[in-house]
Amino acid sequence: MDGTLLDRSSKVSRENKAALERFTEGGGLFTLATGRMEKSVMPYFEELPVNVPAILYNGASIYDFEKGKTLWEDNLQPDVIWPIKQVMERFPGIGVQFYHGGRVYYVRDNEYMEAHRIREKYKPIRADIDEVPQPWTKVILEWHPEKLKLVEEFLSGFSEPFSQVYSEPQFLELLNSNTSKGNALKRLTGLLGPEKLCVIAMGDNLNDVELIKAADIGIAVENAHERLKAAADMCCTRHDLNAVAEVIGWIEEGKIACV
Repeated sequence: MDGTLLDRSSKVSRENKAALERFTEGGGLFTLATGRMEKSVMPYFEELPVNVPAILYNGASIYDFEKGKTLWEDNLQPDVIWPIKQVMERFPGIGVQFYHGGRVYYVRDNEYMEAHRIREKYKPIRADIDEVPQPWTKVILEWHPEKLKLVEEFLSGFSEPFSQVYSEPQFLELLNSNTSKGNALKRLTGLLGPEKLCVIAMGDNLNDVELIKAADIGIAVENAHERLKAAADMCCTRHDLNAVAEVIGWIEEGKIACV
């Protein structure tokens, strides 16, 4: 969504919306694969022709918006609390937020988390780390990108089962060991049935790398991270220039198709 489908104002352009409506009316399947939670996606679901379950929390959940039901989830293991406590002790300026049951819990706040809250329009619950209910869908560590690199290196020394991925330069997300948008995409296609699907995925950041690798055709927007561009099959225009509409136009013109 952010940096791919949405423009810099976090809105869906008229061109992207019209192209998606043509695509789904013609029999295409369309969904979202995002780091956002249910409440942050719901306003967009109401204006977009999403017709299959969505991948949320960077691959930790598959959610059916039509039924208002989680179909599958892959939560963090409880012992991840130990490395997180060590991070909080070693890096006192870092922001830490937990996700549980469709809610956001602020364990430690900073200016990056405030900007995040305003953009995604959620209401956090402030709590001590030991008070946050489990299981945890994911944890986000928010800070200056250069400082987060030190946190990433520090966390790499722990043996507890979790993975790290950047969804944006200031967001380092902790997920269960094998959780990714790519693995969730494989599970979603299995849920949709045995028939062969041609899957085209688009993305812009490091949390999209496994997604575009798992798709039949992976496309990076022009504003994407260089590592994502290197992993993609092809590139399209920027998110601010109706990237989704451009790719759907390619499909309609027969310029891209699964072999």
